[in-house]
Amino acid sequence: MPRFEASALRGYCVSVLTASGVERSCAEAVADALIDAELTGVSTHGVSRLAVYMQRMDAGVMSRENNIRIVRESTSTLVVDAGNSLGAAAAKFAMERCIAKAKETGCCFASVHSSNHFGTAAYYTRLAAAQDMIGFACTNLKGKIAPFGSAEPYMGTNPISVAAPSDDLPVVLDMAPSVVALGKLILAQKLEKSIPEGWALDKDGRPTTDPAAGRAGSLVPIGGAKGSGLAIMVDVLCGILSGGPYGPHLHDLYVMDEPQGVSHFLGAIDIAHFIEPAAFKSALSAMSREIKALKKADGVEEIFLPGERSGRKAEENAANGIEVPQPVYEELLELGKPYGLSL
Repeated sequence: MPRFEASALRGYCVSVLTASGVERSCAEAVADALIDAELTGVSTHGVSRLAVYMQRMDAGVMSRENNIRIVRESTSTLVVDAGNSLGAAAAKFAMERCIAKAKETGCCFASVHSSNHFGTAAYYTRLAAAQDMIGFACTNLKGKIAPFGSAEPYMGTNPISVAAPSDDLPVVLDMAPSVVALGKLILAQKLEKSIPEGWALDKDGRPTTDPAAGRAGSLVPIGGAKGSGLAIMVDVLCGILSGGPYGPHLHDLYVMDEPQGVSHFLGAIDIAHFIEPAAFKSALSAMSREIKALKKADGVEEIFLPGERSGRKAEENAANGIEVPQPVYEELLELGKPYGLSL
C-alpha cells in the first residue's frame, strides 16, 4: 500500500477541497479530522470519506460555504446552526468555543443542528483534553440500529466520546452503540471484503457477512437493551435538544437526495474549576497504571485503557507515515484530476 506523511496527505485533502470551491477554514477543519482518523488507526473515518463529501457537494446537498453561526448563547451554552456546512468544520467551531467559554465559566455545552457527518467523535474530545479539560461529543445519524425488541432500524450508530487528560496519553472513550460502527461496513464494501457474522442483519433480520446487505438492513446493538438505550439518548441530546430531526427522519450520507440534517452535542469541562489539573492528571495516570498492572485474563498480553491503542497508533503513524489502501489511493487521485492535483 502507498504510504504518505500526514502533512502531505492533509495538504492534498485541503487542496482538493479548496480547488473545488470549499471555504478554506472549512477545508482545513475537514482535512484535520480525516488525517486524525488515519493517524489513530480509524481509517473507516479517514481519507476514504473525502469522496462522498465531494459527491454530496457536487449533488448540491451539502454546502461548500462556511454558513456556521451561533443562534443562541448563554454563559455556558451555545446553539449553533451549521447551515448545512461540512460537519467537521461546524463541530470544531463549536468545541473551540466551548473550550474558550469553559475557561471562564467552568463548563460549556453546545448543540449543533443542520450539520453533516463530522468524522470521529474522539477528534473533538481530544481537543478539549489537550487544554486540560474533559471533552464530550456525540452525534446522531440516519437510523441503522433496531430498538431492543424491534426488527426495524430506527436509531443511528450514534457515536459518543469522552476524553480526559493524564500525564501520558489522554484516556479517550470513543464508541458506537452498535457492535461496530457503520464505517466498517462501508470500508469493507469498498474493499470488496466480507464482514464477520454478528456485526449486522440483512433487511429480513437474518445475520449476514455481506456488508452491502448489512447496510441495507440493520446493525446489531451492543448489550441488547443497553446499546439500544444509549443510541436513543444520543438522539435526545443531538436531535431533540437541538430542534433537529432524529432517527429515520435524518438522511443517509450515501444517498444524494437531501441534506443529512444531523446534529451534534459537544462540551468541555475545565478541570481547573474543580481541582488542580496537575493533581487530576497525576491521579488519572496512577489509576491507569493500577489497571494495567492487574492480573490478566487468560490469553491477554496487555490491558489497555480507552484510547491507548489509538494513541500509540498515532505516534507510530506520525513517525512512519500513513498507509492508504490501493483502492482508496486511486479514488483520491481521481478526486484531484479535475484540478490538476496529484498525490
